[in-house]
Amino acid sequence: MSAGGGFDQAGTPGDQQPGGSDQFGQPAQPADQFGGPDPAGAPGAFGAGPSGQQPGWQPPYGQAGPYVQASAGWPQMAGRRTNSLAIAALCCGIGQVIAGPFAGIAAIILGAMSLQQIRLTGEEGRGMAMAGLVLGIVGTILSVLVIVFVLAIFSRAASSLN
Repeated sequence: MSAGGGFDQAGTPGDQQPGGSDQFGQPAQPADQFGGPDPAGAPGAFGAGPSGQQPGWQPPYGQAGPYVQASAGWPQMAGRRTNSLAIAALCCGIGQVIAGPFAGIAAIILGAMSLQQIRLTGEEGRGMAMAGLVLGIVGTILSVLVIVFVLAIFSRAASSLN
């Protein structure tokens, strides 16, 4: 075995002495009591990593940590959040096909409220709010026309029987 650690001729790990060097001349990492690398022996303050932060330290949301590149494979959160009432207005506008005119009325109310909130807060979702509002208006008008048409047919049928 080599005096500074590393591997012996059989390829098994040799004994590494704290402060020694391996067979390639690199300084050996300090070992803990079980023979593994000592986390407290990392560069920086006691128990701190190379950048000086504590091991459990997390960067603030939306900011890259000390070991993360800004152009890593994951997309960064950017832009503003979408207004939740605009999403609900669009869902109600589409859902009135199944739920009937009550969802259309909800789409109109939610669309108008979300447009007002978007104007005040600057959130995203204006297109969804407009689509929900338009779908709600069109669906409610069509529902009213269908109800009037059905009542007209029944009243004409009832008057022809007399």
